[in-house]
Amino acid sequence: MLANVFKKPEILNKSLHRDLKLSQYENYEFAKDAYLVPISIEEMLVAMKSLIIVFVKDENATVLPSVVLGGEESKNLLLLEDNTWKENSYIPAALRCYPFGLGMSDGNNFITIDTQAEALKDEKGKLIVKDEKDLTEEGNFAVKFVTEVYTNINNAKNLGAFIESLGILKQAEINIQINEEKYSLKHGIYVIDENALNKLESRKLKKLTTNGYMKLIYAHLFSLNNRY
Repeated sequence: MLANVFKKPEILNKSLHRDLKLSQYENYEFAKDAYLVPISIEEMLVAMKSLIIVFVKDENATVLPSVVLGGEESKNLLLLEDNTWKENSYIPAALRCYPFGLGMSDGNNFITIDTQAEALKDEKGKLIVKDEKDLTEEGNFAVKFVTEVYTNINNAKNLGAFIESLGILKQAEINIQINEEKYSLKHGIYVIDENALNKLESRKLKKLTTNGYMKLIYAHLFSLNNRY
């Protein structure tokens, strides 16, 4: 879901990337084609206030909570004309990690960096590597943040697996209207089936509450009423 965000991702290498400088940014043009972004369960209670939360299945059929940023044709509807983010709308942590990301190969995780990112082109930025051996304070902070974010997103699969096992997910179409324009998501989108939820046995409902998942389900359902 984030593949179209990274132009030229490379595995972070302290030697090869020793001259890269990272600067703060408010320009989110890199996310212009992102219309579905995975989030962690920690983010759900914040994202519910401004974004629509749905469930999607990744390439491994793993169910993950994700936020809707736009329609399949319209892409990201939360970017203003100057590519800043719409005020008072939540920015998913996976996008705030950029230009860093997390890759996996043969069961091993590695940090990636988009070497074509605008955030790396400002000479006034701060180096992320020192002496080709260690990361700078800025580099360490970025790596720690992206690792934490993607770990939390990966952990959200436990929520997805549990609600899928209960049989309370249903396919849905998400429609967004801004002024006279309408945008939609029709493929691979799942939401909680409230009728199925209400019919669950009391022991299953209790387990949802004990696991802390019931409040997340309510956050998801509440978010479906958000308008962009």
